[in-house]
Amino acid sequence: MKPKYILSMLILLATTSCSDFLETEPKGTLSPEYYFNNEAQVNAALAGVYSTMADTRNEEPFYAASYISQMGTEGDDGYYRKGPERNIVGQFLYSASAPNLSGLWQILYKGINLSNSLLENLDKADMPGDKKEVVRGEALFLRSYYYFILVSNWGDVPLTLTSTKSALDASIPRTPSAEVYQQITADMEKAYELVPTATAVGFGGRVNKSAVAGILARVNLYWAGYPLNKKDRFQEARKWALKVIDSKEHALDPSFQQIFINYAADKYNIKESIWEVEFSGNRTDRPRQAGLVGNYIGIRNTGDKIGNSNANVRAAARLYRLYEEGDLRRDWAIAPFEYIPTDSDIKVPYASTAIHERYAGKYRREYEVVLPKSKGYTPINYPLLRYADVLLMFAEADNEVNGAPTADAIKAVNMVRRRAYGKNVNAASAEADLLPEHTAGKAAFLELIKDERSRELCFESLRRNDLIRWGDYVFAMKALANEYETASGISSTTRNIVSSLKLVAPKHLLWPIPTREMSVNKALEQNSGW
Repeated sequence: MKPKYILSMLILLATTSCSDFLETEPKGTLSPEYYFNNEAQVNAALAGVYSTMADTRNEEPFYAASYISQMGTEGDDGYYRKGPERNIVGQFLYSASAPNLSGLWQILYKGINLSNSLLENLDKADMPGDKKEVVRGEALFLRSYYYFILVSNWGDVPLTLTSTKSALDASIPRTPSAEVYQQITADMEKAYELVPTATAVGFGGRVNKSAVAGILARVNLYWAGYPLNKKDRFQEARKWALKVIDSKEHALDPSFQQIFINYAADKYNIKESIWEVEFSGNRTDRPRQAGLVGNYIGIRNTGDKIGNSNANVRAAARLYRLYEEGDLRRDWAIAPFEYIPTDSDIKVPYASTAIHERYAGKYRREYEVVLPKSKGYTPINYPLLRYADVLLMFAEADNEVNGAPTADAIKAVNMVRRRAYGKNVNAASAEADLLPEHTAGKAAFLELIKDERSRELCFESLRRNDLIRWGDYVFAMKALANEYETASGISSTTRNIVSSLKLVAPKHLLWPIPTREMSVNKALEQNSGW
Protein backbone atom coordinates (compact mmCIF):
# COMPACT_ATOMS: atom_id res chain seq x y z
CA MET A 1 0.00 0.00 0.00
CA LYS A 2 1.08 3.61 -0.47
CA PRO A 3 3.12 5.05 2.40
CA LYS A 4 1.16 7.68 4.31
CA TYR A 5 3.92 10.29 4.70
CA ILE A 6 2.52 13.00 2.44
CA LEU A 7 -1.08 12.17 3.34
CA SER A 8 -0.45 12.33 7.09
CA MET A 9 1.45 15.59 6.74
CA LEU A 10 -1.41 17.05 4.74
CA ILE A 11 -3.81 16.07 7.53
CA LEU A 12 -1.57 17.87 9.99
CA LEU A 13 -1.39 20.80 7.62
CA ALA A 14 -5.17 20.96 7.31
CA THR A 15 -5.74 20.87 11.06
CA THR A 16 -3.01 23.26 12.21
CA SER A 17 -4.06 26.67 13.49
CA CYS A 18 -1.63 28.61 11.35
CA SER A 19 -1.72 29.69 7.72
CA ASP A 20 -3.05 27.09 5.32
CA PHE A 21 -0.10 26.34 3.02
CA LEU A 22 -2.43 24.96 0.36
CA GLU A 23 -4.26 28.22 -0.15
CA THR A 24 -3.04 31.08 -2.30
CA GLU A 25 -4.21 33.65 0.24
CA PRO A 26 -3.23 33.16 3.90
CA LYS A 27 -6.22 32.68 6.22
CA GLY A 28 -4.47 31.97 9.52
CA THR A 29 -3.23 34.21 12.26
CA LEU A 30 0.42 33.19 12.62
CA SER A 31 3.21 34.62 10.50
CA PRO A 32 6.06 32.37 9.30
CA GLU A 33 8.35 33.59 12.08
CA TYR A 34 6.06 31.84 14.57
CA TYR A 35 5.27 28.83 12.42
CA PHE A 36 8.48 26.95 11.57
CA ASN A 37 9.29 26.02 15.14
CA ASN A 38 9.42 22.21 15.21
CA GLU A 39 9.72 19.12 13.05
CA ALA A 40 5.96 18.60 12.70
CA GLN A 41 5.45 22.13 11.39
CA VAL A 42 8.38 21.83 8.99
CA ASN A 43 7.08 18.53 7.64
CA ALA A 44 3.64 20.03 7.19
CA ALA A 45 5.15 22.91 5.21
CA LEU A 46 7.13 20.45 3.08
CA ALA A 47 3.96 18.49 2.36
CA GLY A 48 2.48 21.71 1.03
CA VAL A 49 5.39 22.06 -1.40
CA TYR A 50 4.86 18.50 -2.63
CA SER A 51 1.10 18.99 -2.97
CA THR A 52 1.67 21.54 -5.73
CA MET A 53 1.91 18.61 -8.15
CA ALA A 54 -1.29 16.96 -6.96
CA ASP A 55 -3.56 19.93 -6.27
CA THR A 56 -7.09 19.23 -7.50
CA ARG A 57 -8.54 22.72 -7.18
CA ASN A 58 -8.87 25.48 -9.76
CA GLU A 59 -9.48 23.06 -12.63
CA GLU A 60 -6.64 20.73 -11.59
CA PRO A 61 -3.91 22.70 -13.39
CA PHE A 62 -0.98 20.27 -13.03
CA TYR A 63 -0.53 16.50 -12.89
CA ALA A 64 -3.99 15.92 -11.44
CA ALA A 65 -5.59 16.65 -14.80
CA SER A 66 -4.86 19.53 -17.18
CA TYR A 67 -1.12 19.11 -17.77
CA ILE A 68 -1.52 15.43 -18.66
CA SER A 69 -4.59 15.75 -20.86
CA GLN A 70 -5.32 19.22 -22.26
CA MET A 71 -1.93 20.89 -22.68
CA GLY A 72 -0.67 18.83 -25.61
CA THR A 73 2.21 17.29 -23.65
CA GLU A 74 1.65 14.04 -25.56
CA GLY A 75 2.98 15.78 -28.69
CA ASP A 76 2.44 13.70 -31.82
CA ASP A 77 1.71 10.55 -29.79
CA GLY A 78 -1.94 11.52 -29.47
CA TYR A 79 -4.54 14.26 -29.37
CA TYR A 80 -7.29 15.71 -27.18
CA ARG A 81 -10.43 14.12 -28.54
CA LYS A 82 -13.02 16.82 -27.75
CA GLY A 83 -13.68 20.07 -29.54
CA PRO A 84 -12.12 21.80 -31.31
CA GLU A 85 -12.13 24.16 -28.32
CA ARG A 86 -10.43 27.53 -28.01
CA ASN A 87 -9.17 27.00 -24.48
CA ILE A 88 -7.50 23.64 -25.14
CA VAL A 89 -3.80 24.41 -25.39
CA GLY A 90 -3.02 21.16 -27.19
CA GLN A 91 -5.28 22.15 -30.11
CA PHE A 92 -3.52 25.46 -30.98
CA LEU A 93 -6.76 27.42 -30.77
CA TYR A 94 -5.76 29.15 -27.57
CA SER A 95 -4.57 32.60 -26.57
CA ALA A 96 -2.69 34.02 -23.61
CA SER A 97 -5.98 34.13 -21.70
CA ALA A 98 -6.44 30.33 -21.70
CA PRO A 99 -7.36 29.28 -18.12
CA ASN A 100 -5.08 26.24 -18.18
CA LEU A 101 -2.03 28.39 -18.86
CA SER A 102 -2.89 30.82 -16.08
CA GLY A 103 -3.69 28.03 -13.64
CA LEU A 104 -0.44 26.18 -14.25
CA TRP A 105 1.70 29.33 -14.02
CA GLN A 106 0.04 30.29 -10.74
CA ILE A 107 0.35 26.91 -9.08
CA LEU A 108 4.02 26.55 -10.09
CA TYR A 109 4.88 29.92 -8.58
CA LYS A 110 2.79 29.05 -5.55
CA GLY A 111 4.96 25.94 -5.07
CA ILE A 112 8.09 28.03 -5.54
CA ASN A 113 6.91 30.55 -2.96
CA LEU A 114 6.16 27.78 -0.46
CA SER A 115 9.65 26.37 -1.08
CA ASN A 116 11.24 29.77 -0.57
CA SER A 117 9.37 30.32 2.67
CA LEU A 118 10.41 26.92 3.98
CA LEU A 119 14.06 27.43 3.04
CA GLU A 120 14.13 30.88 4.67
CA ASN A 121 12.77 29.60 7.98
CA LEU A 122 14.16 26.08 8.19
CA ASP A 123 17.27 26.82 10.24
CA LYS A 124 15.36 28.09 13.26
CA ALA A 125 13.27 24.90 13.61
CA ASP A 126 13.89 22.73 16.67
CA MET A 127 14.55 19.40 14.98
CA PRO A 128 17.50 17.05 14.39
CA GLY A 129 20.09 18.56 12.05
CA ASP A 130 20.24 15.55 9.75
CA LYS A 131 16.48 15.64 9.18
CA LYS A 132 16.66 19.37 8.61
CA GLU A 133 19.20 18.88 5.83
CA VAL A 134 17.03 16.28 4.11
CA VAL A 135 14.13 18.75 4.12
CA ARG A 136 16.45 21.41 2.71
CA GLY A 137 17.40 19.09 -0.12
CA GLU A 138 13.78 18.24 -0.92
CA ALA A 139 12.70 21.89 -0.89
CA LEU A 140 15.61 22.94 -3.11
CA PHE A 141 14.87 20.18 -5.58
CA LEU A 142 11.12 20.76 -5.74
CA ARG A 143 11.61 24.50 -6.22
CA SER A 144 14.02 23.74 -9.05
CA TYR A 145 11.66 21.23 -10.61
CA TYR A 146 8.86 23.78 -10.70
CA TYR A 147 11.23 26.25 -12.34
CA PHE A 148 12.17 23.55 -14.84
CA ILE A 149 8.53 23.14 -15.88
CA LEU A 150 8.27 26.92 -16.23
CA VAL A 151 11.46 27.51 -18.24
CA SER A 152 10.93 24.56 -20.57
CA ASN A 153 7.42 25.72 -21.47
CA TRP A 154 7.61 29.53 -21.25
CA GLY A 155 11.30 30.28 -21.80
CA ASP A 156 12.56 33.30 -19.83
CA VAL A 157 10.63 33.51 -16.56
CA PRO A 158 10.97 35.58 -13.37
CA LEU A 159 13.48 33.90 -11.06
CA THR A 160 12.62 34.58 -7.41
CA LEU A 161 14.63 32.92 -4.65
CA THR A 162 12.94 34.65 -1.71
CA SER A 163 9.34 34.42 -0.58
CA THR A 164 6.83 37.12 -1.47
CA LYS A 165 6.35 39.45 1.47
CA SER A 166 4.06 42.04 -0.11
CA ALA A 167 1.89 42.70 -3.14
CA LEU A 168 4.40 45.43 -3.94
CA ASP A 169 6.87 42.65 -4.87
CA ALA A 170 4.83 41.82 -7.99
CA SER A 171 6.90 43.64 -10.64
CA ILE A 172 9.69 41.19 -11.46
CA PRO A 173 11.22 41.02 -14.96
CA ARG A 174 11.89 37.78 -16.79
CA THR A 175 15.26 36.15 -16.19
CA PRO A 176 17.14 34.77 -19.23
CA SER A 177 16.58 31.03 -19.62
CA ALA A 178 20.29 30.20 -19.35
CA GLU A 179 20.41 31.82 -15.91
CA VAL A 180 17.32 29.91 -14.82
CA TYR A 181 18.91 26.64 -15.96
CA GLN A 182 22.08 27.55 -14.07
CA GLN A 183 20.09 28.06 -10.87
CA ILE A 184 18.12 24.85 -11.42
CA THR A 185 21.21 22.71 -11.88
CA ALA A 186 23.10 24.33 -9.00
CA ASP A 187 20.23 23.75 -6.58
CA MET A 188 19.55 20.22 -7.80
CA GLU A 189 23.22 19.31 -7.46
CA LYS A 190 23.15 20.58 -3.87
CA ALA A 191 19.94 18.65 -3.24
CA TYR A 192 21.58 15.46 -4.52
CA GLU A 193 24.08 15.61 -1.65
CA LEU A 194 21.34 16.08 0.96
CA VAL A 195 18.51 13.66 0.16
CA PRO A 196 18.49 9.90 0.91
CA THR A 197 18.98 7.14 -1.63
CA ALA A 198 16.00 5.62 -3.39
CA THR A 199 16.48 2.40 -1.43
CA ALA A 200 16.43 4.27 1.87
CA VAL A 201 13.25 6.13 0.93
CA GLY A 202 11.66 2.91 -0.33
CA PHE A 203 8.82 4.38 -2.40
CA GLY A 204 8.44 6.70 -5.36
CA GLY A 205 6.43 9.49 -3.81
CA ARG A 206 9.31 11.26 -2.12
CA VAL A 207 12.47 12.84 -3.55
CA ASN A 208 15.57 10.64 -3.49
CA LYS A 209 19.09 10.74 -4.94
CA SER A 210 18.14 8.77 -8.05
CA ALA A 211 15.18 11.06 -8.71
CA VAL A 212 17.43 14.11 -8.45
CA ALA A 213 20.12 12.60 -10.67
CA GLY A 214 17.63 11.40 -13.29
CA ILE A 215 15.87 14.75 -13.48
CA LEU A 216 19.26 16.47 -13.71
CA ALA A 217 19.93 14.32 -16.77
CA ARG A 218 16.62 15.52 -18.25
CA VAL A 219 17.31 19.17 -17.37
CA ASN A 220 20.71 19.04 -19.07
CA LEU A 221 19.26 17.39 -22.18
CA TYR A 222 16.72 20.20 -22.48
CA TRP A 223 19.44 22.79 -21.95
CA ALA A 224 21.58 21.13 -24.63
CA GLY A 225 18.73 21.21 -27.15
CA TYR A 226 16.60 23.90 -28.77
CA PRO A 227 16.38 26.80 -28.09
CA LEU A 228 19.58 27.28 -26.06
CA ASN A 229 21.60 24.53 -27.81
CA LYS A 230 24.29 24.46 -25.14
CA LYS A 231 25.96 21.31 -26.41
CA ASP A 232 28.40 20.89 -23.54
CA ARG A 233 25.42 19.96 -21.34
CA PHE A 234 25.24 16.56 -23.03
CA GLN A 235 28.28 15.59 -20.98
CA GLU A 236 26.42 16.55 -17.80
CA ALA A 237 23.30 14.68 -18.91
CA ARG A 238 25.39 11.57 -19.47
CA LYS A 239 27.08 11.95 -16.07
CA TRP A 240 23.86 12.22 -14.12
CA ALA A 241 22.09 9.39 -15.94
CA LEU A 242 25.14 7.23 -15.31
CA LYS A 243 24.95 8.00 -11.58
CA VAL A 244 21.52 6.38 -11.50
CA ILE A 245 22.73 3.37 -13.48
CA ASP A 246 25.92 2.95 -11.43
CA SER A 247 23.99 3.11 -8.14
CA LYS A 248 22.83 -0.47 -8.85
CA GLU A 249 19.59 0.38 -7.06
CA HIS A 250 17.42 0.18 -10.16
CA ALA A 251 16.28 -2.34 -12.72
CA LEU A 252 13.55 -2.65 -15.32
CA ASP A 253 10.38 -4.33 -14.13
CA PRO A 254 10.12 -7.56 -16.16
CA SER A 255 6.59 -6.51 -17.17
CA PHE A 256 5.86 -3.20 -18.87
CA GLN A 257 2.18 -3.57 -18.03
CA GLN A 258 2.86 -4.12 -14.33
CA ILE A 259 4.38 -0.66 -13.98
CA PHE A 260 1.02 0.94 -14.70
CA ILE A 261 -1.02 -1.64 -12.81
CA ASN A 262 1.08 -0.69 -9.77
CA TYR A 263 0.17 2.98 -10.18
CA ALA A 264 -3.52 2.04 -10.00
CA ALA A 265 -3.24 -0.65 -7.32
CA ASP A 266 -1.38 1.32 -4.63
CA LYS A 267 1.89 -0.53 -5.13
CA TYR A 268 5.44 0.76 -5.49
CA ASN A 269 8.46 -0.58 -7.32
CA ILE A 270 11.27 1.88 -6.60
CA LYS A 271 13.60 -0.05 -8.89
CA GLU A 272 11.61 0.96 -11.98
CA SER A 273 9.42 3.88 -10.90
CA ILE A 274 11.96 6.22 -9.33
CA TRP A 275 9.71 9.23 -8.77
CA GLU A 276 5.95 9.64 -9.13
CA VAL A 277 3.13 11.97 -8.17
CA GLU A 278 1.07 10.48 -5.35
CA PHE A 279 -2.71 10.45 -5.40
CA SER A 280 -4.77 8.75 -2.70
CA GLY A 281 -8.31 7.80 -1.81
CA ASN A 282 -11.67 8.28 -3.49
CA ARG A 283 -12.61 11.84 -2.43
CA THR A 284 -14.64 10.64 0.55
CA ASP A 285 -11.65 11.12 2.85
CA ARG A 286 -9.79 14.18 4.16
CA PRO A 287 -7.66 15.74 2.85
CA ARG A 288 -8.92 14.98 -0.61
CA GLN A 289 -5.87 13.75 -2.50
CA ALA A 290 -7.39 11.76 -5.36
CA GLY A 291 -6.59 12.92 -8.89
CA LEU A 292 -7.92 12.40 -12.40
CA VAL A 293 -5.31 10.02 -13.83
CA GLY A 294 -7.32 7.20 -15.41
CA ASN A 295 -10.26 9.52 -15.93
CA TYR A 296 -9.00 12.42 -18.03
CA ILE A 297 -6.51 10.04 -19.58
CA GLY A 298 -7.83 6.48 -19.64
CA ILE A 299 -10.19 4.12 -21.49
CA ARG A 300 -13.74 5.42 -21.96
CA ASN A 301 -16.23 4.08 -19.44
CA THR A 302 -19.33 5.46 -17.70
CA GLY A 303 -20.01 2.69 -15.19
CA ASP A 304 -19.23 2.20 -11.53
CA LYS A 305 -17.60 -1.22 -11.80
CA ILE A 306 -14.68 -0.16 -14.00
CA GLY A 307 -14.87 3.48 -12.96
CA ASN A 308 -15.86 6.54 -14.92
CA SER A 309 -13.36 7.74 -17.52
CA ASN A 310 -13.88 10.69 -19.83
CA ALA A 311 -10.87 9.41 -21.80
CA ASN A 312 -9.95 12.79 -23.23
CA VAL A 313 -6.76 11.60 -24.94
CA ARG A 314 -6.63 9.36 -27.98
CA ALA A 315 -3.52 7.74 -29.39
CA ALA A 316 -2.27 8.75 -32.81
CA ALA A 317 -2.14 6.27 -35.68
CA ARG A 318 1.51 7.26 -36.08
CA LEU A 319 2.24 5.86 -32.64
CA TYR A 320 0.33 2.66 -33.33
CA ARG A 321 2.34 2.01 -36.48
CA LEU A 322 5.59 2.82 -34.70
CA TYR A 323 5.42 -0.40 -32.69
CA GLU A 324 6.98 -3.38 -34.40
CA GLU A 325 5.57 -6.90 -34.55
CA GLY A 326 5.93 -8.58 -31.17
CA ASP A 327 6.28 -5.37 -29.15
CA LEU A 328 4.07 -5.96 -26.11
CA ARG A 329 3.94 -2.28 -25.23
CA ARG A 330 1.57 -1.36 -28.05
CA ASP A 331 -1.57 -2.98 -26.70
CA TRP A 332 -1.00 -1.51 -23.27
CA ALA A 333 0.00 2.01 -24.25
CA ILE A 334 -2.84 2.10 -26.80
CA ALA A 335 -6.14 0.53 -25.82
CA PRO A 336 -6.80 -2.59 -27.97
CA PHE A 337 -10.47 -2.62 -26.95
CA GLU A 338 -13.39 -0.42 -26.00
CA TYR A 339 -16.12 -1.02 -23.43
CA ILE A 340 -19.47 -1.76 -25.10
CA PRO A 341 -21.83 -0.71 -23.67
CA THR A 342 -19.74 2.05 -22.13
CA ASP A 343 -21.13 1.47 -18.62
CA SER A 344 -20.12 -2.21 -18.63
CA ASP A 345 -16.95 -4.23 -18.13
CA ILE A 346 -17.34 -5.93 -21.52
CA LYS A 347 -14.20 -5.44 -23.64
CA VAL A 348 -14.81 -5.45 -27.37
CA PRO A 349 -11.59 -5.56 -29.44
CA TYR A 350 -11.04 -2.96 -32.13
CA ALA A 351 -10.80 -4.08 -35.72
CA SER A 352 -7.16 -4.36 -36.79
CA THR A 353 -7.65 -1.48 -39.24
CA ALA A 354 -9.18 0.86 -36.62
CA ILE A 355 -6.03 2.67 -35.53
CA HIS A 356 -7.00 6.36 -35.61
CA GLU A 357 -9.42 6.68 -32.69
CA ARG A 358 -8.15 4.39 -29.94
CA TYR A 359 -7.76 5.68 -26.40
CA ALA A 360 -4.49 6.13 -24.55
CA GLY A 361 -4.40 2.92 -22.52
CA LYS A 362 -1.65 3.16 -19.89
CA TYR A 363 -3.84 4.23 -16.96
CA ARG A 364 -6.65 1.73 -16.40
CA ARG A 365 -9.25 2.17 -13.68
CA GLU A 366 -10.11 -1.53 -13.61
CA TYR A 367 -7.00 -2.11 -11.45
CA GLU A 368 -7.89 0.35 -8.69
CA VAL A 369 -8.17 -1.21 -5.24
CA VAL A 370 -9.73 1.72 -3.35
CA LEU A 371 -13.47 1.03 -3.06
CA PRO A 372 -16.01 2.33 -3.63
CA LYS A 373 -14.64 4.01 -6.72
CA SER A 374 -15.25 7.71 -7.11
CA LYS A 375 -17.33 8.77 -10.07
CA GLY A 376 -14.50 10.92 -11.36
CA TYR A 377 -11.47 10.96 -9.09
CA THR A 378 -8.89 8.20 -8.81
CA PRO A 379 -5.96 7.12 -6.60
CA ILE A 380 -3.77 6.34 -9.63
CA ASN A 381 -0.23 7.74 -9.34
CA TYR A 382 1.50 9.42 -12.26
CA PRO A 383 5.09 8.70 -13.38
CA LEU A 384 7.66 11.49 -13.26
CA LEU A 385 10.82 9.41 -13.77
CA ARG A 386 11.22 5.76 -14.70
CA TYR A 387 14.40 3.76 -15.02
CA ALA A 388 13.65 3.08 -18.69
CA ASP A 389 13.78 6.84 -19.27
CA VAL A 390 17.16 7.03 -17.52
CA LEU A 391 18.56 4.32 -19.81
CA LEU A 392 17.30 6.10 -22.92
CA MET A 393 18.60 9.48 -21.72
CA PHE A 394 22.00 7.94 -21.07
CA ALA A 395 22.07 6.42 -24.56
CA GLU A 396 21.14 9.73 -26.20
CA ALA A 397 23.66 11.78 -24.23
CA ASP A 398 26.42 9.20 -24.68
CA ASN A 399 25.82 9.19 -28.43
CA GLU A 400 26.17 12.98 -28.53
CA VAL A 401 29.29 13.01 -26.38
CA ASN A 402 31.08 10.27 -28.32
CA GLY A 403 29.80 11.15 -31.80
CA ALA A 404 28.65 7.58 -32.43
CA PRO A 405 26.75 4.85 -30.57
CA THR A 406 28.98 3.05 -28.06
CA ALA A 407 28.52 -0.46 -26.74
CA ASP A 408 27.16 0.94 -23.47
CA ALA A 409 24.60 3.12 -25.22
CA ILE A 410 23.44 0.25 -27.43
CA LYS A 411 23.16 -2.01 -24.39
CA ALA A 412 20.98 0.55 -22.59
CA VAL A 413 18.52 0.76 -25.49
CA ASN A 414 18.52 -3.00 -26.00
CA MET A 415 17.57 -3.53 -22.36
CA VAL A 416 14.47 -1.36 -22.81
CA ARG A 417 13.59 -3.14 -26.05
CA ARG A 418 14.09 -6.63 -24.62
CA ARG A 419 11.62 -5.92 -21.84
CA ALA A 420 9.20 -4.65 -24.50
CA TYR A 421 9.30 -8.02 -26.23
CA GLY A 422 9.01 -10.02 -23.01
CA LYS A 423 12.66 -11.10 -23.05
CA ASN A 424 15.38 -11.25 -20.40
CA VAL A 425 16.80 -7.72 -20.38
CA ASN A 426 20.35 -9.00 -19.81
CA ALA A 427 20.41 -11.59 -22.59
CA ALA A 428 20.84 -10.97 -26.31
CA SER A 429 17.64 -11.28 -28.34
CA ALA A 430 17.45 -11.60 -32.10
CA GLU A 431 13.86 -10.39 -31.96
CA ALA A 432 14.38 -7.31 -29.83
CA ASP A 433 17.96 -6.10 -30.24
CA LEU A 434 18.89 -3.24 -32.53
CA LEU A 435 19.80 -3.93 -36.14
CA PRO A 436 23.02 -2.70 -37.80
CA GLU A 437 21.17 0.09 -39.59
CA HIS A 438 20.05 1.47 -36.22
CA THR A 439 23.64 1.78 -34.98
CA ALA A 440 25.35 2.78 -38.23
CA GLY A 441 26.21 6.25 -36.95
CA LYS A 442 25.26 9.09 -34.63
CA ALA A 443 22.31 10.31 -36.71
CA ALA A 444 20.79 6.87 -37.24
CA PHE A 445 21.08 6.03 -33.55
CA LEU A 446 19.46 9.33 -32.54
CA GLU A 447 16.51 8.67 -34.85
CA LEU A 448 16.10 5.25 -33.27
CA ILE A 449 16.15 6.77 -29.79
CA LYS A 450 13.52 9.32 -30.79
CA ASP A 451 11.20 6.50 -31.82
CA GLU A 452 12.06 4.37 -28.81
CA ARG A 453 11.25 7.21 -26.42
CA SER A 454 7.86 7.52 -28.10
CA ARG A 455 7.16 3.80 -27.82
CA GLU A 456 8.27 3.57 -24.19
CA LEU A 457 7.30 6.95 -22.69
CA CYS A 458 4.17 8.00 -24.58
CA PHE A 459 1.48 9.66 -22.42
CA GLU A 460 3.94 10.51 -19.64
CA SER A 461 4.02 14.26 -20.48
CA LEU A 462 7.45 14.15 -22.12
CA ARG A 463 6.92 13.99 -25.89
CA ARG A 464 6.14 17.67 -26.59
CA ASN A 465 9.32 18.91 -24.95
CA ASP A 466 11.36 16.12 -26.52
CA LEU A 467 10.18 17.21 -29.96
CA ILE A 468 10.94 20.84 -29.19
CA ARG A 469 14.49 20.22 -27.94
CA TRP A 470 15.19 18.09 -31.04
CA GLY A 471 13.87 20.85 -33.32
CA ASP A 472 11.11 18.57 -34.64
CA TYR A 473 7.96 19.94 -33.05
CA VAL A 474 6.28 22.04 -35.73
CA PHE A 475 7.03 19.52 -38.48
CA ALA A 476 5.79 16.58 -36.38
CA MET A 477 2.50 18.23 -35.44
CA LYS A 478 1.79 19.28 -39.02
CA ALA A 479 2.53 15.73 -40.19
CA LEU A 480 0.03 14.37 -37.67
CA ALA A 481 -2.63 16.83 -38.84
CA ASN A 482 -2.01 16.07 -42.50
CA GLU A 483 -2.54 12.35 -42.01
CA TYR A 484 -5.88 12.82 -40.26
CA GLU A 485 -6.99 15.28 -42.91
CA THR A 486 -6.63 12.68 -45.64
CA ALA A 487 -7.02 9.31 -43.89
CA SER A 488 -10.09 7.19 -44.56
CA GLY A 489 -12.23 5.42 -42.00
CA ILE A 490 -12.26 8.10 -39.30
CA SER A 491 -15.15 10.20 -38.04
CA SER A 492 -15.67 13.75 -39.22
CA THR A 493 -15.45 14.91 -35.60
CA THR A 494 -11.98 13.45 -35.20
CA ARG A 495 -10.94 14.84 -38.55
CA ASN A 496 -11.99 18.34 -37.46
CA ILE A 497 -10.22 18.06 -34.13
CA VAL A 498 -6.91 16.85 -35.45
CA SER A 499 -7.01 19.18 -38.43
CA SER A 500 -6.81 22.07 -35.98
CA LEU A 501 -3.24 20.92 -35.31
CA LYS A 502 -2.34 22.41 -38.71
CA LEU A 503 -2.47 25.77 -36.94
CA VAL A 504 0.82 24.99 -35.21
CA ALA A 505 3.44 27.66 -35.80
CA PRO A 506 6.89 28.57 -34.43
CA LYS A 507 5.26 30.74 -31.76
CA HIS A 508 3.84 27.57 -30.19
CA LEU A 509 7.32 26.39 -29.23
CA LEU A 510 6.76 28.54 -26.14
CA TRP A 511 3.49 29.19 -24.40
CA PRO A 512 2.37 32.82 -24.03
CA ILE A 513 2.77 34.52 -20.67
CA PRO A 514 -0.76 34.39 -19.18
CA THR A 515 -2.80 37.56 -19.61
CA ARG A 516 -3.47 37.73 -15.88
CA GLU A 517 0.25 37.75 -15.11
CA MET A 518 0.92 40.43 -17.71
CA SER A 519 -1.70 42.65 -16.06
CA VAL A 520 -0.34 42.10 -12.54
CA ASN A 521 3.40 42.14 -13.28
CA LYS A 522 4.12 45.18 -15.43
CA ALA A 523 7.77 44.19 -15.81
CA LEU A 524 6.87 41.16 -17.96
CA GLU A 525 7.25 41.11 -21.74
CA GLN A 526 5.24 38.74 -23.89
CA ASN A 527 6.77 35.88 -25.88
CA SER A 528 7.27 36.46 -29.60
CA GLY A 529 4.20 35.97 -31.76
CA TRP A 530 1.71 36.38 -28.94
